[in-house]
Amino acid sequence: RRRGIVCPTFSVSFENSNNVCRLTRPSAMSDDLSMTPLDASDTVPLVRLEFDVEEDSSGARESEPTRAEITANLPRATSRTIALNTWLYMATPMSMPATVKDSGARLAAVFFTYGAVSTYWTGRVIGDAFAVDPDSSTYARMTSRATARVLNRHGYSDSTCERWRKKVELWTLLVQFSTYYLDACVQIVYVTQYFGQMFPKVKLCAWTWALLVGCLVMPVVQMPTLHDSGRVVGLPVVCVCVALVVLFSEIALTKPWEECSPGPTYGKAKTRSTMFSSLGNFAYAFGGHGLFPEELREMKDPSEWPQVMNTVYGTMVPIYIAVMYWGYKAYGDFAKGNINLNFRRNFGNVLSMLMQTVQCYYGVFFTNIALMMHVETALGVDPTTSWGVRTRFGVPPAIFRLIFRTSFLATQVLLAAIFLAASGDVIINLQGLAGAVGMTAMTFFLPSLIHYAFNMHDRSTKLEYVWVGCNFLFGVLIMLSGLYGTISDILADSMVKQCPATYVYSPHDPRDPCHVGIHKNTTFL
Repeated sequence: RRRGIVCPTFSVSFENSNNVCRLTRPSAMSDDLSMTPLDASDTVPLVRLEFDVEEDSSGARESEPTRAEITANLPRATSRTIALNTWLYMATPMSMPATVKDSGARLAAVFFTYGAVSTYWTGRVIGDAFAVDPDSSTYARMTSRATARVLNRHGYSDSTCERWRKKVELWTLLVQFSTYYLDACVQIVYVTQYFGQMFPKVKLCAWTWALLVGCLVMPVVQMPTLHDSGRVVGLPVVCVCVALVVLFSEIALTKPWEECSPGPTYGKAKTRSTMFSSLGNFAYAFGGHGLFPEELREMKDPSEWPQVMNTVYGTMVPIYIAVMYWGYKAYGDFAKGNINLNFRRNFGNVLSMLMQTVQCYYGVFFTNIALMMHVETALGVDPTTSWGVRTRFGVPPAIFRLIFRTSFLATQVLLAAIFLAASGDVIINLQGLAGAVGMTAMTFFLPSLIHYAFNMHDRSTKLEYVWVGCNFLFGVLIMLSGLYGTISDILADSMVKQCPATYVYSPHDPRDPCHVGIHKNTTFL
């Protein structure tokens, strides 16, 4: 098939005979601008570009867009859209009091401080590496290229570097896929529980609620790219802020440490396995790094990445600290992953659940978009087109996305329904598993490798080498410890029949700090 790209001075035409593109220019002062090939006397050098072009049975040359071509044509998002998406994904403060309960207050202070400092640094590292090599536009590609750079620096052959590059890219893809697949299941579990709590008179099984949530989420996962999320991302951000206002209002009006009997207890619920599993939950709290290269790829101006990191961490870290301190002080050893079960059943609680439903509803899209786009671009399906062309599967891209993304979402709904039947704190366990499986890798120790490969040089200080090495080792330790603790907790749970799904609010649970009595009556929130 003949292709031509015309610009004011030159044109590129495709020769059918030998798969060669020839550079031509318009005839000087020609009215019809007929094209004449450059000859040897021209001062502009000839350019010869060779392509591998497949030919169909009819003799017409057709080619599907490659992943690089699709990526290059993606619409770009503003730094504001990227910052809001990053902030929103990181915003998991409501489960932090339960994480403190599992680890104990002192260890929580240590883990959180290290996590905040380390992950801010690793987020900046990923931005710096992208600036060095903008073609490292996925986490797997960035990590694999970092591995090849390190091996090459230490004198390994090109073939060895390439072999390990491919292995590391595949391994990172599997880790990234597993992590964000599980995280989407976490968001579905949240929404499922909120629906059951907001509509207590509707007697449905937990798995039925999960199926309903899947049907409601299906339209939002059809948004093709992160650029398209710029139109709606502000709403869930506002919802998070409203939910935080309700949380602090509930705590301030109730004051369980003063006004309740028997009052909260502290430090009695932690065990060795919960302390280990809390590491995975702390990693989860800072765990958006696995999508940072993809976000950088879709930014209009990647040089604004430091401002994105400063905005996200400058606001979210203080929020985390406030929620951890006051939430744990209020509920102590009874703090739950779904903290709304620590509230009374009132208007404020319902409002909070509604706001968090919107956040998690959007979270299903954000956690899935990188996975879905990776599969689609690998199959030659362009996210920027909908109806004008046909994919290799014989249907327009919009139809392919509908079938593929709906099927993908259905598997996550099924897994969420299985976890909802567990007797333990399903949110804490599932978050810990997602955090331990991959967020520790992509947030802590893999960025240390990336920094060593892309950003370190002969002038790097010994202190920098020590920090990078310790961060790598600590990340591996957190990953292994978190996996041990989380899997131990999951295996210790039993399967229960959630038909219908039931929820107990404060102060009706015997373990509740306010179970015996509340010394003052506050009914508005």
